[in-house]
Amino acid sequence: MDHDKLEANLLDHALTKYLKSTKQLDEATVPKHVNNVRGFILRIIYRHGSCTIKDILKEVTLSPSATTTALNHLEQEGFIERSRNNNDRRTVWITLSESGRGAAEQMIENRQQLIDGMFERLTAEEKKTFLAIIAKLAQ
Repeated sequence: MDHDKLEANLLDHALTKYLKSTKQLDEATVPKHVNNVRGFILRIIYRHGSCTIKDILKEVTLSPSATTTALNHLEQEGFIERSRNNNDRRTVWITLSESGRGAAEQMIENRQQLIDGMFERLTAEEKKTFLAIIAKLAQ
């Protein structure tokens, strides 16, 4: 196996392990009655405070209809509230309800604890390098 193929295989293996750990992170931090997608959407809304479906669509890899379905479930479960914009009735603002905010805060806290545990074995320099690489790949 030549050098480039070996590097590609190592990178593939590393990325697979990383993605598996992020999936496990989601599974470990999202409440049992909320699936990973809805948990991710709750965290997006929490970060924005108040947002539209367009704001959410910029951050998810879901179709508009799948996102709307997830939002419908979150609304039915009492996690979000929707309200019309008084100036433009076509715009619907999405905010977290009190229980939605509590669930999002708990998920974020749980995620941070797990992330801290994952990263505690890295040196400060390794963390800095890792974050720089992730930022570069995300561009």
